[in-house]
Amino acid sequence: MRTEWLHAAADVLRALNADESPAALLRRVARHTCALTGADSCAVMLLDAAGSRLAVRASHGLTESYRHDLDTLRPLLVHPTGAAFDVPAAQAVRERRTVVLADAAGLGGPWREAAGREGIRTILAVPLETGEECPGVLVGYSREAHRFAAAEIALAELMAEYVATVLRASRVKDVQRATIVELEKTNAELIRAVASLHHERAQREWAEAQDRRLVGLLLADAGLDGVLGALGEALAARVVLESVDDGSVLAEAGEGPPVELVAVADEGSAVRVDLPGVQAWVLTLSVAREPVARLWVAREGGTDTDVRPVIERFAPLVALELHKRGHAADTALRLTRDLAVDLVTGAGRDVDLRDRARALGHDLTRPHTVVLLDKVTAATRRALGGGVLVGEDSGSVVALVPDSERSALVTALTGAGERAVVGRTVTDTGEFPVAWRIVRTAAALTDARVVDLEELGVATLLLETGTPDGLRRLADRLLGPLERHDAQRSTELVATVRAWLDAGGSTGAAARALHVHPHTVGYRLRRVAELTGLDPQRADDVFELRAAVMVRAVQGAEAPREWQ
Repeated sequence: MRTEWLHAAADVLRALNADESPAALLRRVARHTCALTGADSCAVMLLDAAGSRLAVRASHGLTESYRHDLDTLRPLLVHPTGAAFDVPAAQAVRERRTVVLADAAGLGGPWREAAGREGIRTILAVPLETGEECPGVLVGYSREAHRFAAAEIALAELMAEYVATVLRASRVKDVQRATIVELEKTNAELIRAVASLHHERAQREWAEAQDRRLVGLLLADAGLDGVLGALGEALAARVVLESVDDGSVLAEAGEGPPVELVAVADEGSAVRVDLPGVQAWVLTLSVAREPVARLWVAREGGTDTDVRPVIERFAPLVALELHKRGHAADTALRLTRDLAVDLVTGAGRDVDLRDRARALGHDLTRPHTVVLLDKVTAATRRALGGGVLVGEDSGSVVALVPDSERSALVTALTGAGERAVVGRTVTDTGEFPVAWRIVRTAAALTDARVVDLEELGVATLLLETGTPDGLRRLADRLLGPLERHDAQRSTELVATVRAWLDAGGSTGAAARALHVHPHTVGYRLRRVAELTGLDPQRADDVFELRAAVMVRAVQGAEAPREWQ
């Protein structure tokens, strides 16, 4: 037996020195334990990080189904909630002693059935104890009644102590390996840092040599094209200036490969962008702290040691030229905005408005469609097309779109994803204020994403002509009792009628819109019938209710609220 023990210990030691994986090493231990103790199978169970639960880490001779039972039936707690769930393995760890269960029928809980399925009769559990540590337990299983001899138990305990020592040594080796890896990583970082310092110094010296050229460009007032051309020549690259707003190309210069403009995050410095077969860099330019353009630089080969500093030195000069170009464009844009606002508010004489438009390149004799927008984005600008007059009046954006095909305009605005109301198309300056009043009122009448005024039906007529006294009296007679009832008793009769009409008379759909039970909608409709004398089941009565609701909505919209 001593010889077998020595062979087993030597085998485990050789495996440890050969850096065998922990799982394979523990399986080797389980196999030797079976040979030394006469057990049919063996498992090595280790504690989790909290030290409260045992889990099988390796085994020999156990079936996969039994290992699955050990892992899933119930946690193998060192301190179980009751005696029925205690097992020899937990007891051995808890009490730091070897435990022998002569008959597995003495197990409780689900473990008895699991042991029966595996055919286990006798269990030997030895704690893996060395000094103050007990990281787990070595468990041997016998399918026959087996009286473990003292020598077998002693060998199992020796193996358990040896395994605990091996585990501790393995942990020490892991720490040593991790330390070596960290030292190698630190050394590599130091080497890279030194190389980087030399690299940055070379970049700085080369880039600073370009400063004299920049001063010359500034004094010569080279303009945007001249500055971009000088940058392209300095780096032997193609230079492209991209608009931040809509991604269009503002200017281009230099010799080099074509630049594929891709979406990138705006950074405060030039960043490298991976493009197929091309070295590319991009830098976001700002004017008055607002991003206005992206400066792209691309070339086919070479190192990047001299690229980033040069781009960043040229960037302020490019931004200055952009600002000078943008100032002229801003002046024209401001005049265009003022013209749009004066047209829809009726400020100024017709002849003056036409003269101002003509000076800005706009012909007011062409048909213009009046559109109200939530906000102007790159997508809405594309949807509106060219030659649009855009301004802002009382918190609402007005766009006067020339020569537009209505259905195409509505489709384009829907695709832009922003709220919009497409109003009347006018051909006379005197028609703009009325069209603008109607479109603003319509914006308050509906929450739809995109509204075509021509699709509002009768509501459009009411918006254009106002609500006659007869229609107002109709709304007061039918909705007045419901509104007073709602105010006095905190009910929602008017909202229920509106939801029921919007749902095409479907009680279920109205209930879902109101988040109530269909029975509640039915009860409210019966109450509406009692207060108004109208039967929601009769077509004529439904028509009167619909007309009253529409009139009330138009009344509420005639004093437009701020459009959110």
